[in-house]
Amino acid sequence: MRVARYIMALSLLALTGLGLWACTRASTTAPSPTPTLTALSPPTPIVRVITPTAPPPPPPVLVVCMGREPRSLYPYAHPTSLEAQNILAAIYEPAFQPTDDGGWTSPVLERIPSLANGDARVETVTVQLGERMVDADGRVTVMKPGIRYRPPKCRTDACIQTVPEDAEAIETERLVVTFRLREDLHWADGQPVTADDSVFAFELEAHPDTPRLKWYTDRTASYQAVDERTVVWTGLPGYLDPEYMKRFWSPLPRHRWGDKTPAQLLSDPEVNTRPLGWGPYQITEWEPGSGRLRLTPNPYYTPQPYFQEIVVRFLGHDPDAALAHLMAGTCDVVSQTVGLEEQWSLLLALAEVDQARVDIIPSARAFEHIGFILHPVAHDDGYQYRDPPGLFVDAKTRQALALCLNREALVRDVLRGAAPVLHSYLPDDAPGFNPDVPRYPYDPDRGRELLAEAGWVDDDGDPTTPLVFRGRSRWLPANTPLTFTLLTTTAPLRQTLAERVKQDWAQCGAQVEVKTLPPDQLFAPGPTGPLFGRRAQAALFAWSIDPVTACRLWLSEAIPGPPETTVGDVAWMPDALGPDRDAFALDWNGWNYFAYANPDFDRACRAVLFNLPEVDAFHQGQAEAQAQLMTDLPFIPLYPRLRFLAYSPRVCGPKLHPMTLVEWWNVGTWAMDAGCMSE
Repeated sequence: MRVARYIMALSLLALTGLGLWACTRASTTAPSPTPTLTALSPPTPIVRVITPTAPPPPPPVLVVCMGREPRSLYPYAHPTSLEAQNILAAIYEPAFQPTDDGGWTSPVLERIPSLANGDARVETVTVQLGERMVDADGRVTVMKPGIRYRPPKCRTDACIQTVPEDAEAIETERLVVTFRLREDLHWADGQPVTADDSVFAFELEAHPDTPRLKWYTDRTASYQAVDERTVVWTGLPGYLDPEYMKRFWSPLPRHRWGDKTPAQLLSDPEVNTRPLGWGPYQITEWEPGSGRLRLTPNPYYTPQPYFQEIVVRFLGHDPDAALAHLMAGTCDVVSQTVGLEEQWSLLLALAEVDQARVDIIPSARAFEHIGFILHPVAHDDGYQYRDPPGLFVDAKTRQALALCLNREALVRDVLRGAAPVLHSYLPDDAPGFNPDVPRYPYDPDRGRELLAEAGWVDDDGDPTTPLVFRGRSRWLPANTPLTFTLLTTTAPLRQTLAERVKQDWAQCGAQVEVKTLPPDQLFAPGPTGPLFGRRAQAALFAWSIDPVTACRLWLSEAIPGPPETTVGDVAWMPDALGPDRDAFALDWNGWNYFAYANPDFDRACRAVLFNLPEVDAFHQGQAEAQAQLMTDLPFIPLYPRLRFLAYSPRVCGPKLHPMTLVEWWNVGTWAMDAGCMSE
């Protein structure tokens, strides 16, 4: 009906218009015929196409797959897993970060202290009778008659003096180091990071209730804040620390934690699950046991990190699942802590087809080794020394086993040549390596000769049975077979290595049983732990080291053992150590599970530990300590531990570095896709 009316109205308008036009033309033109009416279509509506504004992209999120959930994220919790260390690196940015040229830089300090820039100095100091100091052997003591000490400018054992009976004071040296914090550091709650926060961290570590080794705090005379951003470390008299530039304690928030005791901090829920830091990220969600942790940027960190969220998924020891997540895109980064070394062939295959980026590097801070326990704890009293027998007391036996081990083939076949064979605890290309150390290339014929010289004979002509001992030794009864257990961890790669070692040694007459233990059992403390209780025979595992001070691992004073025992009480300890000296200065907290004690090695190592890298005696000590150690051979070095990291091709920034074990040491610079454009 409405359409009909619309058409009629248009028709009338048309007729009216035509009639008017006809009137004006009437005098000259004949009348027009009546027009034919045609129905008109409705007008075409105007359509406007409006393009909607694209919504902003979602905030970039990084998903990381790790192994096991940490027990705690309190920086002074013990022990601290690699998973925890990675996350803590995001919360507390590492104060010392490695550079590609072998040096160090700091995102926390204005500069690294040194003698050259004046932030470190050695000063002569007078020590009064009864005052604390470090003696010439590196032990913390008090000044008293009879102790050995280093007078000023003394850098070797040749100039060591003894405190006279009538002395009331002596002169020695001490280090003073100044650290200055950057002024733009802020806790995630907005409060500035101060020098007093660093002092607070020192006080916590030094406290008896904090389960941390007190080596450095015990050798500290004072650690004081002199203004808002400056803290000064003063070492005990007699202590010259080769790594003095690192005697800075990473700050902890006194304004948030200062009202709690050190014991309370160990169990405080907030401190252990959401510790306050100053680094690029902060924890915003973690319920222990949930298998998931979430971090977001610290709003006061500059420059702001790229990712608005990092989600950590804890998968346990499951490399298959982790790589499946990586290929599916549900994990962007996969940590070594999932057991990546067990799937490294697949990792390389993924990298070849650009499905993943893979970092595989030999570490300068950890090495695989086979350690021998020279003297089990039963040998200490001199009465039970044959049970168990001291199979490895003679250095020739240890050297022979090294010659019988084809380490080159082991690395080639099991590791595809990805790591070099070690000839010391340092790689050949590492600073401080002594190229003149004794070497043990694969030579089973020479190995069998050395075993014979050590008293091991083939008494039945059967190469499938072990050699037996026919020599003379207080620690070995006659006819003892060369049979022992090699402990290792449950990691499949390490089990494969142990089986190869077993096969090689069988060719030289050594019968080996490989036994695996989970890490918490293998590394349990003494007196009950198999290694640190000195109740085992040999072990294969990776040992973490500081490349500068690694010789500390074999110091005689670091042998674990019962407290209140002197060298004179221990049947096997050399008299040259001093019969009245504590045999086990660290009690069962010692780490020298090898029970290796050599005064010559101790002296060389002390030249490293209690000297400065700017003097020749330091480098001479490094060379002598390595040469002595590789001659005595309480362990066989295998290869630097390999480290693995896998991540999506979309991600940029992750980079393993041989000088740090932490994978997240530079996590504040990681990015993805468009954020990688500047790379």
